[in-house]
Amino acid sequence: MAVFKPNLTSDLIKIETQKILSKKKQKLKILEIGCGDGNISKFLIEKQTKIKHNFFLSDISLSAVITAKKNINNKNIIIKKGNLYEPWKNQKFDIIISDVSSISEDVSKYSDWYKSIVNKSGKDGLKNILSIMKKTHVYLNKNGIFIFPIISLSNITKLEKNCQKIFLNFKKTRKVFWPLPIFFKKEIKKFLGLMENKYIYFEKKYGMYIAFTQIGICKI
Repeated sequence: MAVFKPNLTSDLIKIETQKILSKKKQKLKILEIGCGDGNISKFLIEKQTKIKHNFFLSDISLSAVITAKKNINNKNIIIKKGNLYEPWKNQKFDIIISDVSSISEDVSKYSDWYKSIVNKSGKDGLKNILSIMKKTHVYLNKNGIFIFPIISLSNITKLEKNCQKIFLNFKKTRKVFWPLPIFFKKEIKKFLGLMENKYIYFEKKYGMYIAFTQIGICKI
């Protein structure tokens, strides 16, 4: 099975998480769900200076877990295979990062991004991320922070409404727009139908179709 590698979403998560960590003065427990090849946590570990945080990573894919273990050589890290919070029962964390699949399943089935990768996120792309959010209070310490991507190839309106219900504090970073690849144009009628039903959102500008990504940062 293929393993997700660094992309725009993971790069934005790295930037925002590092901003938060740079202001912390105590050692933290950091959980990354849907770690893929481990590039987010590896980046954060390499950016550490005086404080050596404890990192916990998991992914439903055994291939991803094996790859992450090869990529990260650090004594303050534990990597497990499992679905969402399953490997972390009875544990609490100061920061939880989610990078699980969060685009519409109906988009991913046509996409090279998901070649050999199963995406069971539902037509609106929210099945996994909402499952994580609804249980976050069980695994997050008081004043803890939850970090996740908001990708317009999902039902972002529904996602934001749920964030406002679940979390006391919810903010979003600025939108970063990016061009959709060739496969999108080839199947544009299908995707226009998805947008009409508010499962996804995109725009057409300068003769191309564009989507956006931003990062959600929440506190319970």
